[in-house]
Amino acid sequence: MKDDSFCRGCRNDFYNGRNNIGISKCWSLKSAKKVLRWRQAWWTQTDAPGALVQVKTFDCHYETGRFAFLKELPSCAVNPVYLKHKKKESAA
Repeated sequence: MKDDSFCRGCRNDFYNGRNNIGISKCWSLKSAKKVLRWRQAWWTQTDAPGALVQVKTFDCHYETGRFAFLKELPSCAVNPVYLKHKKKESAA
């Protein structure tokens, strides 16, 4: 079964056992794919410095009233925050 840690904050995370109605897994989790998205707070202007932050999440992730998740970086973005890539450790 897939790890649901990328579901945190998604409106459907409620269905990953975080409910009292007996549903243990979100219906989208089985086919969810990890993707990179640009996260922007709803009330932040796109051209504000640092307004867009690159995050790794599932392609079905959707938050109501907090963040928008954009597939592509808008051309008006100023100083977007990129994910840092982990460096491979060299064999000693």
